Amino acid sequence: MADTPLTKQLRMLRKRHHYTQKKVSDYIGTTRANYSHYETGITIPSNDILNKLSILYEVPLMHLIKLSAVSKKEELEKLKQGGFDGLFIDNPMSSSLDPLYLEFINNCPEMSDRELKEWMEPEDLELIYYYHQLSPQNKNMATEMVRLIVRNNRNTNE
Repeated sequence: MADTPLTKQLRMLRKRHHYTQKKVSDYIGTTRANYSHYETGITIPSNDILNKLSILYEVPLMHLIKLSAVSKKEELEKLKQGGFDGLFIDNPMSSSLDPLYLEFINNCPEMSDRELKEWMEPEDLELIYYYHQLSPQNKNMATEMVRLIVRNNRNTNE
């Protein structure tokens, strides 16, 4: 069990709306036990679930995604501390990546919604929106495709 910013937010939103875990789980299409796991940090909700929760609670999807990213970043740090850094061949924390991107990734969890939007163009938001509609497998494929395009573009410009 991990009390993360996301788990705290999910509990607070549910209580603020006077919903039961059963009501929320029915809305997002899962069991009450599974939803309980989201609130206690046993599992992190998928982006599809985050999207449904953002609609239910009428909060920006980016807010929930940002909180989810904080949780995932902490998990990544735990794995790295455990000696598993080699698993992340091209991870966002890698020093070989664009310094501007690294600055964004490192500061993203602490940014307000307004600060986050300052980093993004409308096209960025559209790309993020569609990305979060993909299955996990297709997200991996899309990420690899974008990386290949960027590498190809850099090689062409050199």
